Order: sequence, then structure tokens, then C-alpha cells
Amino acid sequence: MLYDKLKTASRLKELRLEAGFTMEELAKKMKLKSRGTYSDIEHGKSNLTTQNAYILANIYNINVDYLLKSSIVNDKQVIIKPVQLEKELEKEVTYNGKALSNTDIIVLKAFLQGLTSSK
Repeated sequence: MLYDKLKTASRLKELRLEAGFTMEELAKKMKLKSRGTYSDIEHGKSNLTTQNAYILANIYNINVDYLLKSSIVNDKQVIIKPVQLEKELEKEVTYNGKALSNTDIIVLKAFLQGLTSSK
């Protein structure tokens, strides 16, 4: 799917607000020249560069594809929001109807870390 500047801009605003960052804080984290430079990206006035996409993906702990693409279902745009595993594991997690113990969760995290660190 082609890059859609306005959809990406909307997604960036949503991510920033959920994370509780101001535009100025984000501009500093990204080492941009000014808040205005970030503002232009978030308002769809400037393209998001590949380098900045990777920086933002790292800040938000998401996949770059989430910033740049969306899935198509029945000719409608559907945004698939990434799930933050850490936040989900803070809730009670069950498997086959049984709650996972703290040890189970630690083992699960270690397993998943092994999967992602080899890529």
C-alpha cells in the first residue's frame, strides 16, 4: 500500500496523545530542529522520512509498518493498533481457562524476547 501522509499524520497524533507527549517533547526526542518541524509532519504538511519513522517506532515501541500502512478490509481502511504486551500482562492473563502465574509470565516474556532478538 502506498504511503498516505494524512493517515500517517493522524496516527502520529493519536500515538503522541496516548503517550502523553507534547509536540515539543517529541521534537526533542527525535532531535529535530524545532517543534514546528514535528508539527508539519503530524499535520501532514511534510513527509515522514524513513529515519524519523524508525525513530518514532522506537519511541512508541511499535512496528514502522503501523505508522506507514494500514490494512484493507472490504475496501475500507482498518487501523490495526499494536498491543503493548507489557500492559496486557499486567492484567490477569489466562490460558485454557487457568490464570498464568508470575513465573509463567516471566517465562513467556523470556520466550518472546528470544523470538524478537534474533531478528
